[in-house]
Amino acid sequence: MRISTKVECGIIALLDIALNTNYENTVKVNAISKRNNISAKYLEQILPLLKQSELIISVKGSNGGYRLSRSLGDITLYEIVNALDRSILSSSEFSKELEQNATEAIERCLWKPMTSYLCKYAQRVTLKDLTDIYYERKKYNDDISYISACV
Repeated sequence: MRISTKVECGIIALLDIALNTNYENTVKVNAISKRNNISAKYLEQILPLLKQSELIISVKGSNGGYRLSRSLGDITLYEIVNALDRSILSSSEFSKELEQNATEAIERCLWKPMTSYLCKYAQRVTLKDLTDIYYERKKYNDDISYISACV
C-alpha cells in the first residue's frame, strides 16, 4: 500500500514535534524541515491541516511554532491520516459504468473488510507508539555505532 507524500510528511512532522517539544516550548517549521529534509513550504501546507484537526497548536511570536494539543497516547494514527487525507481510510468507490453485481461483490468481500481492519488498526496505534519505536531504533543504532567505534 502506498500513501501520499503529504500523509508521510505529515506523520513525520507530527513525530518530530512530539520528539522535540514539551508543554512549555514549541517546534519551528524550519527546524522540522532541516531535521527531516522536507521543504518548509511543503510543511506550511501540511501543518495547518493538523492544526485544523486539533492535533497540534500553533503559537505566534518570537518563540512561536507548533506543539501537540494532547498527550502522545491520545493521538491516534487514524486521526493523523484522516487529517491529511480522508480517502485512505474510507471505502473505495467504483465507476458507475462497471457491472453492479461484480463491484458490489468486490466491495463486500475485499474493500469493506480491508478498510475495516485498517481503521481498527489505525485507531489502536498512537503517536506514543511511534515515538517509542523511534527511541528504540535510535538506541539500537547508537549502540551499533558505539560498538563499531570500539572495534
